[in-house]
Amino acid sequence: MTVQYQFMRKEVRMMSLYFTNNTSNTIYAAYAYPSSDCHPISYSKIGWYRIAPGDTREVWSGSVGGTTFYYYAEDNSGNTWPGTYYTRLPRSTSRDFHWCWSYSSGSSRRVGLRRLPIDESVVNFTLEFVTSTRKSQPTSKTTRTALPSKSGESGIRRIPRRPVRFKKGTPMPVKSKS
Repeated sequence: MTVQYQFMRKEVRMMSLYFTNNTSNTIYAAYAYPSSDCHPISYSKIGWYRIAPGDTREVWSGSVGGTTFYYYAEDNSGNTWPGTYYTRLPRSTSRDFHWCWSYSSGSSRRVGLRRLPIDESVVNFTLEFVTSTRKSQPTSKTTRTALPSKSGESGIRRIPRRPVRFKKGTPMPVKSKS
């Protein structure tokens, strides 16, 4: 059962993962979630979510507690939110995709995703993209702030560990709001 409520004129569902853009630029985000349909790495990746300044997008509907997600984001001003878990994503942020972790196409590029482990007790989680710590809210069990960083390739090839169990949930459609 999904519980819904109004928050600052936006409908927010419980048991979801949200991305919030607290920057002055539109960001394009992708993330990976546990998927038993993908082998040998049991994660699917989906994107590009177009998130306007000040907007919040629901990217996952369902249980998030005890799940590890991975994410990457960028804007057109050169800010990136990379990590150390490398996979391939489409070169163009105008192309929607939904691929297994190991899949790539000829027009893809290698990027690192950041690990986002969520505590078992959490049912609703928000990842807040910011460009400075002045714009961020304090981090809590249900919210994390993500600052951009330089994309430095490391020689280490990190891959997600196989999930202990697969949670019920659904990635939300990528189609951007107008």
